[in-house]
Amino acid sequence: MDGKHKSYTLDMTIGNPVRLLLKFSFPLFLGNLLQQFYNLADTSIAGHLLGDSALAQIGATSALYSLITNFAFGMNNGLALTVSRNFGAGDQKGVKRAVCWMTIFSGISAIVLMTGFLLFRRPLLVALQTPEDTIAGALSYLTVILAGIPLTMLYNLEASMLRAVGNSVTPLWFLFFSSVLNIGLDFLFMGLLDMGIQGAAIATVLAQGISAVFGLVYMIRNYPEFRFSREELHAESKAVWEMFWTGLSMALMSTIYNIGSVILQGSINALGNVYITAQVGGRRLTELLYIPGIALGTGTATYSSQNYGAGRRDRIGKGVRTAILLYGIWWLFALAVAILFAPEAVRLVTGSHNEAVIANASSYLRISIAMVPPMAVLVIIRNALQGMRHSVAPLVCSSLELIGKVIFAVWIVPVWGYLAVCICEPVTWVVCCIFILIAFFRCRKELASQS
Repeated sequence: MDGKHKSYTLDMTIGNPVRLLLKFSFPLFLGNLLQQFYNLADTSIAGHLLGDSALAQIGATSALYSLITNFAFGMNNGLALTVSRNFGAGDQKGVKRAVCWMTIFSGISAIVLMTGFLLFRRPLLVALQTPEDTIAGALSYLTVILAGIPLTMLYNLEASMLRAVGNSVTPLWFLFFSSVLNIGLDFLFMGLLDMGIQGAAIATVLAQGISAVFGLVYMIRNYPEFRFSREELHAESKAVWEMFWTGLSMALMSTIYNIGSVILQGSINALGNVYITAQVGGRRLTELLYIPGIALGTGTATYSSQNYGAGRRDRIGKGVRTAILLYGIWWLFALAVAILFAPEAVRLVTGSHNEAVIANASSYLRISIAMVPPMAVLVIIRNALQGMRHSVAPLVCSSLELIGKVIFAVWIVPVWGYLAVCICEPVTWVVCCIFILIAFFRCRKELASQS
């Protein structure tokens, strides 16, 4: 690695946790912010060019798409924790071996996901109670997205590898390129070429694919420690399975959560197109304001993993407290934005003039942001535990979220309507926050130890 690219690499086992987490997480924040702005732009372009019906078609598939992308994100981040631990321990051979198996597991996962979802895409949309006047467009959009899963997985794989060695800057540049390209292709396919909702999906897949190819070339040229040979295939089976389980547990953590979202999406779809459209607008805005927490969570996982590998476990607790404090500061700003500007933001994002859409989306946004504190604690501690090889408690926590969403979707939403959708996640956050705090408290002796 040359000096320029080496400067992007961040050793998080020494130095002030505040400075380290900010330095590592800020590019992640900008990257996630850019991604959400793209999502908002994508929604806005579709809404303005194609109308509310297009938003309903995208919204009907949004939970499934989130499930897939979060599985890819979780799997690659979990696999990358082994890279981080070897990097923190100064084990270059271990880094190469981890990168080799990370690539293998990620590739297998992409093929399985693509094949499985393509085979069952129509039954899934039917099971989600997608309205008849929406299902055809939703199916055409979803088919393209599913065919592009290998590119989505490759895109996430590259970013996770770079972040594992502390480089959160380069993935930001590739994301910027992808987002700008995506928006340009949206206007081309949905506007100039009049390809409808399918054009939006083609733009997304094509932009990710081009960015992934450029990312692969960049890594081959600048990161010799990521280049592996057949020699790296010969690893202890115990280490390989431990790595696989870490990746799978983080993927399942995200997937279980999103399975709950898919089930909840079905109950939203049953409420009608107004509520589907409202959910698209409210959810996109809410996710925009969640960005710092996502960045801090990823930063905390890398921070705890590197320090765990280096034997500096006493630093992990300091990092967790720092991340929660930083998240709390952001929450105050986000709460003010949600309270003061929700209706205007919904109009801007959706392009809708339907007052029912605007009112319901605003309610979702305000309730979700008001209840961020327990979610902040949950996200930070769950990622810290994953970095410390404690995968069971985070997985159980995600299972509790799934149970909560199933209860709301089956029994509460049909009775209370969209209000139940708005309070579903906040209620599960409180329950899971209590559980994860107990799990982290039980690790206090381990945090005080040195290897």
